[in-house]
Amino acid sequence: MALGLWACGTVGRAHGLGGEFYLDPLPHGLDYLTGGECFFLERPGGAEPEAVVLSRAGGADARPLLRLEGVGSRDAVIALQGAVILASGAGLDEGVDHYPVSELIGARVVTGAVELGIVTEVLMNPAHDIIQVDAADGSRSLIPFVEELVEVDRERRLITVREGLL
Repeated sequence: MALGLWACGTVGRAHGLGGEFYLDPLPHGLDYLTGGECFFLERPGGAEPEAVVLSRAGGADARPLLRLEGVGSRDAVIALQGAVILASGAGLDEGVDHYPVSELIGARVVTGAVELGIVTEVLMNPAHDIIQVDAADGSRSLIPFVEELVEVDRERRLITVREGLL
């Protein structure tokens, strides 16, 4: 099984002139950052995440400071602002009740016998994640990704939403 990608946070404001930046952490993001073995950068616009080397992680939990190899200036950081830092690692995938974003994107979503569409985005929210589901007709639904409302079949890449919710 391929390792999942876990969203740590987004590239925030540059710190200094040497390429360091503040990470704007997402829910559970610091746990994913400290448990990650490999890291990726997902730039806005939907391109495939690219592997990066995290050369420094420090600062405080409230304001983590990161540096990526090859990002050596303030201008380089500014060009990356808004990109998502993703972590992967066997320890992140074992025994957690969370789903990596990479496992949810592209999953089919149904309610009863009705096909709602596919997951095109996972919106990180302090209370819970929200899946964005785009239908073939162009309509879009935002569904709270909570155990009481959805059921995930990992083998079939299928998310079933409780009937009557939509």
